[in-house]
This record gives sequence, C-alpha cells and structure tokens, in this order.
Amino acid sequence: MPPPDTGDPLIDLVLAVGHQVRRSVNEALRAGAGLTLARLKVLRLVAERGPVRPRDLAAAVAVAPRTMTETVDGLEADGLVCRRVDPTDRRAILLELTPTGRTALERGLADASGAVGQFTGGLSDDERATLSRLLAQLRDSAAPGNTRPLP
Repeated sequence: MPPPDTGDPLIDLVLAVGHQVRRSVNEALRAGAGLTLARLKVLRLVAERGPVRPRDLAAAVAVAPRTMTETVDGLEADGLVCRRVDPTDRRAILLELTPTGRTALERGLADASGAVGQFTGGLSDDERATLSRLLAQLRDSAAPGNTRPLP
C-alpha cells in the first residue's frame, strides 16, 4: 500500500503509523485468537456492558445496525456470543459472551497488547506522555466546535 500523501509530512507519518499498528494488531489477532480488531472491540463491549442489545453496540462503534448484525452473526456462529430474549422487552435480543468468547477476548487482548508493545515498548514513560499529549492536541484541534484560530 502506498504511503499517505496529504501534503503534510507529519500527518502522513501519523497516518502511516496508524495503518501499520492496525495491520500488525489485526495480524496478531488472526494468528492468535482468530479475531479481528473490529470483532475484539465488539467482544470487549459485550463483556464491559453485560447483556447488551445489538443496536446499542452498533451505536457505540458507529456502524450501521446491519453491519453489527453481520458481525454478531459471525461471533455467534463461532460460539463467542449468544443471543437471548430481553426479559424486559420480549421483542428485543440481548447478547452475552459465552465462556469461549471470554477466553477469545482474553487471548485477543493479550495478542493486541503484544502487537502494540512492538511499537511503544521502546518509549520511556516521559516519551509516551509527550506523544500522547501531542496526538491528543492534534485530535482536539480538528474537533467540531473548536474555535482555536489556525496559524
């Protein structure tokens, strides 16, 4: 894949590193837990929120409900989540992690952490803090409603 070319070498580097991290994490997840970053994110949300409706997951990860349905179908087919009827609304479905799903989540989190560690392991605590602050500043400068004047 060709490197990004936004016209700003700093932003191109940020995009290239982000792409490289995502690719590395996805490869580690596939090789270890048989997951993808997207599936890991859904499993983590189901674990954190307890029984949860698919539409709430779709909103949390900003995808269309149909996309979430496809993801959940795959997770269910792999035995990682199960559907059950919501006791407060018989028309609604709740998702829960299965024991296999919990194991896959734990393995996936370890795999992702290992992959990310290859990128950040050489940074000191001070370097990590500085990089975090600078990246947050980049992110926040483009946030909607930001009234900070451009140079």
